[in-house]
Amino acid sequence: MPAFQSTILIFDAHVAFEEAPELQWPEVHAPDAVIDFFKPHVVLGGMAKNLCDLRFAIRRNDGYLSNVWRLWITRPGDVYLGVRSHSGIWKYSFHTSGICRSAFTKEKETPATMKDRAMSKWKRAEAPLPGTGGASRVAWLAFPTDYLSRPIARPTKDIVWIPAAPRSRATFIEVAFTRESTAAVEGALQSRGERVLLKYVALPTAESLIVMHYEGEWENRDLTSPHGAGSVFPEVVFSQDDPLQLGRPVRMCFGPPPNDGDALVLQEIGGHCKNDEAVNSSIET
Repeated sequence: MPAFQSTILIFDAHVAFEEAPELQWPEVHAPDAVIDFFKPHVVLGGMAKNLCDLRFAIRRNDGYLSNVWRLWITRPGDVYLGVRSHSGIWKYSFHTSGICRSAFTKEKETPATMKDRAMSKWKRAEAPLPGTGGASRVAWLAFPTDYLSRPIARPTKDIVWIPAAPRSRATFIEVAFTRESTAAVEGALQSRGERVLLKYVALPTAESLIVMHYEGEWENRDLTSPHGAGSVFPEVVFSQDDPLQLGRPVRMCFGPPPNDGDALVLQEIGGHCKNDEAVNSSIET
């Protein structure tokens, strides 16, 4: 698998997604936001102050879904990303200063073992010069089709529904900063025919933010979460076959902490709690 690259050419085909070699599951003070039991999503108001407020999700033909994600941009140009139902608890941020954070929100108390609300911090790569056809990728999300989940309630707020890739493949979302114009980006993507532009937002800085999606290859690998005495996580089985036909009620998003110059790389998959019938039986069939 080729090395991960943060700087990408809009004109080029995608670089192979770097999957985490194993399920990296923190054992201490992990945020509640990493688990979504498909409870009804809370609609957040007061969005007029933002340059952009995008809600998106992956949906299969049979109705199986990913989490609903939210990406919003404040007027100063700071970008925020997170699972919509947990955006008041945990979020990722990409600031005009170049500093990126994976952190609890102000509304959530800082865990006793942490100095501040940030679980990790890193600096993003700068966007390439205009006219080079480049972009600096800051987030790369993978949604394997065979691990989507059956919802108990469909969100009613405006959502961009992205068609899921065929079985044994995945849908990918890329978030990147660029200095190219809207016309240049649209023309490049149209000529290649590999990515679809979901959003282009001109920022008050010299950069613009672009959100794209595409489908690609994926190697399905069933997982069981690490579980032991004192673990903050239940034992969760992530299976492409869903042998108990529970609909994968638990969704997990995970990935390695980025280093300076890296993008945030995450994959989201669905599963079920092995020994928690209360959770699994809450799914409406």
